[in-house]
Amino acid sequence: MFDKTIKLTGEYPSDFKPDMIVEGIQQYFESHSLYVARMLSGTTWGYHEKYPEDLIVWNANVLIPDYGKVWYGDLNITQDYILLKSIAESLNTTLYVLWESDGRFGEENKSIDELIKKAVWNTKDSKPTLEWYKEKMDKKYNG
Repeated sequence: MFDKTIKLTGEYPSDFKPDMIVEGIQQYFESHSLYVARMLSGTTWGYHEKYPEDLIVWNANVLIPDYGKVWYGDLNITQDYILLKSIAESLNTTLYVLWESDGRFGEENKSIDELIKKAVWNTKDSKPTLEWYKEKMDKKYNG
């Protein structure tokens, strides 16, 4: 057996590379203290334990129909929804929140319409809670 160090070069194919327009949109998020790559907690279980009724999306992806992915990071949508609605109103658009796996790893290259269908929540929806999301998914899959 031997030890070998492998040096990786280049970028990961789905690394998020915002253009100037998206960087401008991100300033609206920052003005509401929602910084790119935001972390809510060092441990997911500890945070869930503290907020058991809240709808939390780790490594969330936020989309705008005309631009695609504009932000990513941890969101407690139950608490952050007012900020997200304010940002959407300022930008005169609807924000769509996706799970990590729906907005990364090549999935972000799908059509906007296809991605929007996977949204956990959007700024036209009511106040989200974990129970609200469970009911939404139950209706979606069980009629």
